Parts: sequence; structure tokens; C-alpha cells
Amino acid sequence: MVRTKERKPTKYSMAVLVVSMFLVPAHATLTCEQVTLWLTPCISYGVMGGIVAPGCCSGLKALDDVIKTNEDVRTACYCIKDRAAKIPGLNYDRANELPGICGTTDPIKLSPSLDCSKATLT
Repeated sequence: MVRTKERKPTKYSMAVLVVSMFLVPAHATLTCEQVTLWLTPCISYGVMGGIVAPGCCSGLKALDDVIKTNEDVRTACYCIKDRAAKIPGLNYDRANELPGICGTTDPIKLSPSLDCSKATLT
């Protein structure tokens, strides 16, 4: 049986790791997966009403924080429109109340006929 010496991270390698964590591009590409994760907690309100889940408002705020360009708005729009169409019983008027309830901006007025190619920052 061969024993290998356990290697411990050096101070240098740990410093490189920590610094690399902060080297995030100034504008990362928004993905539909991110949008879906952030907005999934909003589904229950959009379908049933009642109390807005805390995760819904934090998700809307996270989305609001990363939308910086018209391309971001359109990416979010296409994703939200696609996902919303697959939610049975979704009340679009109720879903459109969420940004006001959560105190976020609302560049997208959700509806089945929404034209995401025209969505822009407000």
C-alpha cells in the first residue's frame, strides 16, 4: 500500500482562489435558468393570489438588479413568456401586480400576446 502525502492548500493558492471569486465580468449574460430560479416562488401568487412568498420578491429584486440592457429585458421576456404559458391557471393580471407589490421596476407587462422583440428598459 502506497501512502501519499496529503497536500494542503498554500496561502498563495488560497489567495488566488479568493481573488478569482471577485473577478466576475462587469456584465454577465442573463440566462433563462436564472430567471426561472428567481421567479419560481412567484407562481403560487400568480395562480392562487393570497400572500406573496418572500422568495418571490427577492427573486424579482435579483432579476431587477441584473437587467442592464435591452438584450437582458428581451432574454427575460422570452423566458418569462414561455414559462408562463406552461403554468395552468396563471392569472396574468395578478402576475403583473408583483413588481409593484415587491417594489421593483417592471419593463415587461406579461400577457400571452406579448411581443418580446419590442421589450426595452423603461
